[in-house]
Amino acid sequence: MAKLNLHAEDIARLKKNATALSLVIGAIMLSMKVGAWLATGSVSVLSALMDSILDNVMGVVNFLAVRRALQPADPAHRFGFSKFEPLASLAQSAFIIGAAIMIAFEAVDRFLHPHSIEHADWGIASMVGVIVLMVGLVAYQQKVIRLTGSLVVKADSLHYKADVMMHVGIVVSLLIASAGGVAWIDSVIALIIAAYLSWNAKEILGEAISILLDHELSDEVRHQIRNIALSHPCIHDVHDLRTRSAGDQIFIQLHVEMDPDLSLKDAHRFAEEAIDKILEVFPNAEVQVHQEPLGMPRHRSWCRKAGLHPSPGEFGEAQPNETELT
Repeated sequence: MAKLNLHAEDIARLKKNATALSLVIGAIMLSMKVGAWLATGSVSVLSALMDSILDNVMGVVNFLAVRRALQPADPAHRFGFSKFEPLASLAQSAFIIGAAIMIAFEAVDRFLHPHSIEHADWGIASMVGVIVLMVGLVAYQQKVIRLTGSLVVKADSLHYKADVMMHVGIVVSLLIASAGGVAWIDSVIALIIAAYLSWNAKEILGEAISILLDHELSDEVRHQIRNIALSHPCIHDVHDLRTRSAGDQIFIQLHVEMDPDLSLKDAHRFAEEAIDKILEVFPNAEVQVHQEPLGMPRHRSWCRKAGLHPSPGEFGEAQPNETELT
């Protein structure tokens, strides 16, 4: 979710720049790791090389996914294409898990059949250069995430954060292996790298699935939306609040109760004013408001049809009535 009131064009530009920069830096790091692996023969460097190949493949996927997600809605896809971002993140998590499994198998094989590390100084120099590039990339990605809330950039950044730790471990491995001749440390570091990659993939996978399944926004955000609507003097209650997100866009639906003696024209105007208030806080939202007379039976209430009846404290605090956040 975008944190600042940026125009759609600015958000699109930042996302495109972030994915393009990731591609360029990924290609540079890949060439550095190829040279380091050919020089050292280290399995931990090989694991970093495999991870870099994965990064470049996913960089292309992310590059294309962001541009597709930014395409405007068309008659066949009236909600737009924002879910291309979580789909790309889902694919990225699958690739990461696959790479982690391959690294683990290679590490076990190298542990059973160890050999000495050669030209460790070349490998160390290459890894240090890669770390510097990644730190710069992550710093820029964090800025883009704060401004756009892009899931694709967030997934890429999470992966590169883990990569920084991974490459520090590789440097340590090469130092120990070259100084003390402890060849098995190389395999141990590679297994730790595989575990880090798997944990990183788990986080990305969970968030992508959550968005694809239209998971509700946080209770804190839902409370905020409800309170904004109720701040309008002519809205007496709110129910059937439903939210979801897709990429950097969020969707909000709610029913508001007003004085039954209001004219249709006034009820519509008050609903539009409530929408404007919500958009001031959530500029990247699409808001739909349904007006109802205060106290009318809710024959079409989705939560009652589904048999959902919130209980006190369900959303983290006491509720004055059963419809406060439904």
